[in-house]
Amino acid sequence: MLNIIRLSTIIFLSLLPLCSLARVTGPCVSCHTMHNSQDNLWVTDSGAPNPALLVADCIGCHTGQNNGINTVPYVFSTTPPQYSDTGTEADTNTLSGGNFYWVSNVDDRRGHNIFGLAGPDATLTLPPGGDATFTGQLRCAGSMGCHGDRTVSEQISAVKGSHHYKDHAIWQSGNTLATSYRMLNGIQGFGDDSYEYHPTDLQHNKYYGLDRTAEAETAEGSISGQCAQCHKFYHNGASSLTTSGTFGTGVWLRHPTDYDMSNAVSSNEYQLYNNSATYGDNIYSVISPVATADTSTTVNSKIFSQANDAVVMCLSCHRAHGSPYPAALRWDYKAWPAAGYNGCAVCHTAKN
Repeated sequence: MLNIIRLSTIIFLSLLPLCSLARVTGPCVSCHTMHNSQDNLWVTDSGAPNPALLVADCIGCHTGQNNGINTVPYVFSTTPPQYSDTGTEADTNTLSGGNFYWVSNVDDRRGHNIFGLAGPDATLTLPPGGDATFTGQLRCAGSMGCHGDRTVSEQISAVKGSHHYKDHAIWQSGNTLATSYRMLNGIQGFGDDSYEYHPTDLQHNKYYGLDRTAEAETAEGSISGQCAQCHKFYHNGASSLTTSGTFGTGVWLRHPTDYDMSNAVSSNEYQLYNNSATYGDNIYSVISPVATADTSTTVNSKIFSQANDAVVMCLSCHRAHGSPYPAALRWDYKAWPAAGYNGCAVCHTAKN
């Protein structure tokens, strides 16, 4: 009987969601300081106190090398991260958003020019595909950033409360900042507990996307809709996506986003997404991922298995923070076929 109880306990615990990264836990002193002093030294690097009694700002907390067991996701490394060809191989240590290292140490084209990590872009005065100039340099959060409440100017205030109340075990509905995907206010999704450290078809982020029908449709709550807040004309700019001016018809002028590949019924090319004699048909690709309209917490290990689960998005080709390649692309397609990697062929199977 005792062995049965023990076995039942093991089975029960194994079914519990992994919650080590669900929200910030541990000693308060790991993130906060009461007086900004310890052993006659400043706790913060600058000496000046941070909002919310924090010992560091966004960059300070998220700087380091990922090793698969760190509970804080590191998006900036002071030494070159391991990336390989696609950033998904077993010898890599980058996460889903990539890393700011390359834009900080190589050139402007490798990622977003975050204040404190890189200088203002030497060429661009507004985001590519954007329709308004910035009033300052891009930051992690707030009115000049991507994360948090974009109606709040100060970064720490913009993400207030979300670290403590975040719960990755549930679908992120976007109803509040704390229930928004990766603290992207209003965006839906389901994040991988390990932030896609060595992702597989069974372990990856679940991005929310919509199969929209109109060129000017904003696709509220989608991950591409988040990017469109700054890169508008790459997503929903009037008469900027197709020659016909009608979304989904005519010749594409820009790569479609928030568009389900199932719509391309005239061609079998996209229906062969990531087909492999080794792994099977339509296995979800972590190299060239797609979004889905499904809002369950079940990870989509295959696509074309339900309606609107093959939605092309901005992150199908790019990494949000940065990569070793121009335009923060996931792979170096410009060097292919002599070198690099042709991630385009995961979807464009007839053009490989």
